[in-house]
Amino acid sequence: MGGIARVRTMRLFLENPDRVVTAEELAKSSAISIISARREIRFLRSVALIAPAKRVDEIIKHKKTRRKKVSGFRFAPTFPLTGPLRNLLIGASPVSREKIVRYCKNRNGVRLVVVGGAFINAAASPEDTIPLSEYLEFEHAVDLLIVGQRAQRSTYDPLVKQLEAEMGRELSWVFLTPTEFEHRMAMHDKFLRDLFDYPHEILINKLGNIIK
Repeated sequence: MGGIARVRTMRLFLENPDRVVTAEELAKSSAISIISARREIRFLRSVALIAPAKRVDEIIKHKKTRRKKVSGFRFAPTFPLTGPLRNLLIGASPVSREKIVRYCKNRNGVRLVVVGGAFINAAASPEDTIPLSEYLEFEHAVDLLIVGQRAQRSTYDPLVKQLEAEMGRELSWVFLTPTEFEHRMAMHDKFLRDLFDYPHEILINKLGNIIK
């Protein structure tokens, strides 16, 4: 597939089909060099997976708002191989799961780790002609839940940033203490129900039957 930079670049555009991205933003989001970002943009333009696009940013300075036109690139909706490419790149990612488990096991006090949303392979159909809109319908609010003691949310920020660069999208995630988690579960908290009522995977569970 041309290496890690190319895979991350394609994932970013496939996961954010309406987003207009500059080379600098691509480099930062995908954790690759600006040279690599520009090289991959040239390649993806040559195969018609992305196309030049513009967006308008609003900038507030000295209580005044001005608009700035930004030139970048976005996913080309006419790309003919969206279905099979998305099946290949945006499916379930064992590497991401292994990375989560390894990172969390090295932190004391982790009681529960659950993934859903972006980590679940919604694109399970063998059909090659599934439109992008149908894939996006499977997405829901919660991608990652971590329950732990003796730690703060910031402890897991480096892990999430790595995952976001690898997967090409921002993740919706939450860190709770066991007490907070038990209270929310008892109250049938909608945020947690949006995770457990949809397809999900439990990677670490030291809380027993409380999540059932």
